Amino acid sequence: MRYLLLLVLLACSPHDLNSSSGKSTNLFKDHEIWSPKIIISRGEQIVITSTAEKLTKNNNENAILSGDVVTDFFNENGEHVSVLFSDTTAINESNNNFESYGHVIVKSDSGLTLTTSRIIWDNRYRVVTSKDSVMFTTSKQDTIYGVGFESDMDLTNWRIDKPTGVTNRWLK
Repeated sequence: MRYLLLLVLLACSPHDLNSSSGKSTNLFKDHEIWSPKIIISRGEQIVITSTAEKLTKNNNENAILSGDVVTDFFNENGEHVSVLFSDTTAINESNNNFESYGHVIVKSDSGLTLTTSRIIWDNRYRVVTSKDSVMFTTSKQDTIYGVGFESDMDLTNWRIDKPTGVTNRWLK
């Protein structure tokens, strides 16, 4: 019976017993919320709503949304303009910027789609940027690939760095 108790105590230890450095690692986050909904607003106007399976947060660190993250974007008139899907999103609470990564897809309500592995939302300027490889599909199903992307939140004013692909749109 003593062995069983010892085994249970070791299994519940908050330290990483496999650490070769001898340093302990905390396995638990300071805060954990299931099925959270995050709202970012300017005054009374909602700019973003975001939901996920889980939110984790350590003190003095970014909040991390994980598992089927869905982020809705709204324009200055409060109208829904696009939605972002990602595996994980880190939210900087000091400026409300966020970084989404994993399998990232942004779909505008007008039919434009961006696919990438990492994207940054700048709340101050209301733009999304990526330095990674991107695939951008227009409403006419033209597909453009590139490395680097910048756009407004509804994907109407966009720029792709190092583009390749075929489109009917004249590139500037």
